[in-house]
Amino acid sequence: MPLTMTATARSTRSEEHELALLLSGRCRRCAERIPGGTALRGRPCPRCAEQTLPNPTDREVIHQLASERATVRLGIAVAFVALAALVASWVPLLTSLLLVAALVWLRVTLVTPALQLLTPQRRLVSRWTLRLAAGCFVALSVLVLELLTLIPAFGALAKVAISAGQVALAGLFARRYLAWQTEREARGVSVAFWEMGLLVGWMLMLLTFTAASVLLVLYVLQSLGLAQGFLAAPMGGR
Repeated sequence: MPLTMTATARSTRSEEHELALLLSGRCRRCAERIPGGTALRGRPCPRCAEQTLPNPTDREVIHQLASERATVRLGIAVAFVALAALVASWVPLLTSLLLVAALVWLRVTLVTPALQLLTPQRRLVSRWTLRLAAGCFVALSVLVLELLTLIPAFGALAKVAISAGQVALAGLFARRYLAWQTEREARGVSVAFWEMGLLVGWMLMLLTFTAASVLLVLYVLQSLGLAQGFLAAPMGGR
């Protein structure tokens, strides 16, 4: 019995290790990098010819594991922002910077691993779609968060809840979008033309929201008397 249990435990650890390799974009046998889309489409490793995910059930498992890992990391980001915003919400721009830091962390821990499972063309479109969408989201978030800076007490408390909600919303969007792309990758569906055209729309929205955010930040700083002090400092030193 102990020998059987030991063998079972070793087999389980081996399977977990192989799945971890596939999730990181590596072959389950030789641990070398495999081209994007290889595992999701059930193709063998080009180096050692090892089968990656030979049947649809295996591909569904890897898809589910990727989603579960993304959920855990998103929860960590939301909790961190909620706690840190209790302090940052009282300082202009600090909550917005905290939001940017959380999105960068989600990009590294959630988006990048998922992109490794995609083919180069789909990876490129997905990466830029999420980048531009994140840029629009940050610019729009700055508009909301910094307007709340003008409201004493209540504004700071509202920024705590809103910033955490914004991170959750951004993470859910990225997770759903990547899940949609990995599902299409597994089914062998090509990147649609409208997906590439959508990048232009994201770019235009990003420029619009960024311009509005810059104007709002200047207005907030001026309202708080910080802009005049900042601009007067160089003149006063002459």
